[in-house]
Amino acid sequence: MGVQRRQHRCDNRQGRIWERVSRLDAARGASATSSLVEHLDRPTTRCESWPNIAPTPVDGQRGVLIGLGTQPLLLEIFGTHTMLLRHFQQLVNSVLLDLELLPDHVRVSRALPGQRAGDFASALRELTLETFDGGPLAGVRSHGTLRSRPLNALRGGLEGAGTAVELPQRQPEVAHLTVWNVKHPFMEMA
Repeated sequence: MGVQRRQHRCDNRQGRIWERVSRLDAARGASATSSLVEHLDRPTTRCESWPNIAPTPVDGQRGVLIGLGTQPLLLEIFGTHTMLLRHFQQLVNSVLLDLELLPDHVRVSRALPGQRAGDFASALRELTLETFDGGPLAGVRSHGTLRSRPLNALRGGLEGAGTAVELPQRQPEVAHLTVWNVKHPFMEMA
């Protein structure tokens, strides 16, 4: 049952990606292979006036919270500051690409209040990293002394997916986690 549920989520996620690519093809012109990567590599058009949309990450920062229309939309957490830096520009470019699909009146909105951002982030405290005892059926993989497994969470209006890692003599920790506010109005528009 759990494997079927995971497969269904994976199918839904892939379906959402194909749907996103189709909308991008319609809005920006078709890419040669209908590829999301091609759209990410192509310069943005409607949002070129926003070169400084995201501030540079501060030392030690491991995550980014993205809000739209005064509501939190997405939280990306990485295991280290270095990993965040490695993926930061791609994350910003992806957000800019999605903004191109939105009507102008939606893209011009107020900032996300700090209290809402804090509430969204604090909801993640309830996410627990289970033990790595499930073996391959639970998605546990061995990489020498390091073990990894997928993270999936549905709680309230939040949907999260990522990877946890475990080293000998250490507690499991998040290597990467993406959490969507699935009740955000943008999810209906996107």
